[in-house]
Amino acid sequence: MYQVEVDDSGRVALPQRVVAGLKSRDMVVESWSSTHVILGGRGEDTPTVNITLGDIGVPDVLSFFNMFRKTGILHLDLDDGYRRLFFQDGEIIFAASDRLEDDLGEVLCEMGKVERRDLQAVCSELRVGTNLSQMLVKLGLVAARDLWLATRQQVESIVYALFTSKSGSCYFVPNNLEQDNIVRLSMSTQNLIMEGLRRVDEKALYWRRLRSPDAMLSYTGRDPSGLEADEKHMMRHLYTQEQTVRRQMAISDMSEYDALRVLHQLVERGMLEVSAAQKQVQSLPPELASVWALFNEMLALLYEEISPHCVEMRAEVDRFIRELPHPHTYVFRGVRVSAKGTLDMDTLADNLLGLELEEQKRLLVEALTEVVYMECSIARRVLGSDASSDMVRRVQEFTVRARKLLD
Repeated sequence: MYQVEVDDSGRVALPQRVVAGLKSRDMVVESWSSTHVILGGRGEDTPTVNITLGDIGVPDVLSFFNMFRKTGILHLDLDDGYRRLFFQDGEIIFAASDRLEDDLGEVLCEMGKVERRDLQAVCSELRVGTNLSQMLVKLGLVAARDLWLATRQQVESIVYALFTSKSGSCYFVPNNLEQDNIVRLSMSTQNLIMEGLRRVDEKALYWRRLRSPDAMLSYTGRDPSGLEADEKHMMRHLYTQEQTVRRQMAISDMSEYDALRVLHQLVERGMLEVSAAQKQVQSLPPELASVWALFNEMLALLYEEISPHCVEMRAEVDRFIRELPHPHTYVFRGVRVSAKGTLDMDTLADNLLGLELEEQKRLLVEALTEVVYMECSIARRVLGSDASSDMVRRVQEFTVRARKLLD
């Protein structure tokens, strides 16, 4: 959701992201009251339905389009990312998401159909216009049937994740979908709704047993014979050391729901014990911690100077880090901007786990530099070039120091 203000003259300054997405500057007032106003354009891709989530939830929205057998694309702009659902006669036939965890490559890794190092190698060689799935099949890394199964699981995961969304907005654009380059799956919208609601209830049950993301998991010493394959996979790091629920989920190569489900099973079987969260120690190696501290100093400085003049700054930065291209988006998976404009060190450490130290350092500096430059562009926009010049100069000096840490 974008927070804007109406000045005494009735003018509204829209966020740059919104302005950039408008196809026409000639707008008409579609609907208004004392508490809302909807502006619309005319022509191709004009939305016919606009919904603000709240009292109306995702299940109600999906049921509406299913009941009236709509064909077209439902665009959802939610707090944790942007999604699109493709409807054909009221049934969901495809879905797309900008979240890293919904990426097809991540799904293939979760299913065990491709090794992460092979996926990273392919992604590093991808060029604009190159299709990841086609490249994986061409190189013989994934069978065509496994790719189809992964696509179906990807779509289901995108839909199920919607049911935890409590706020955001969505709009529907009628479209015959004939020219859209998508895989058309045969799925039942009603079945997806029922399964999504069931998963919401089960996740609540799992969290009651696991307590919180920062709760500690420890091996009880019980005989592991008889464990299922996914349980053995989950236990591989837990035999020798304690882990937080958050970190164990991050390194499991499973979806959030499946990771919670398996951890809950292991606790219920007496393989794992859950204890209260411990005080977090520094989880980044010293070289990375110094990089993180330097950049967080920059981000705090920028936020302190800019946020009084830009009420949407945190939201803009949150959206920016979610939409960065691979591999930078991987660095920020699950990371959110704090009330002071800084980023969480422990989540960054979880995301970089498993990479060589030099690669961790390189990715961290490159990704954080992207965020800093983006915030400098906000400063120039809201403060003006003259007022922001001194601050931008100081930030550039910070960046030079950070680059030297790579040497």
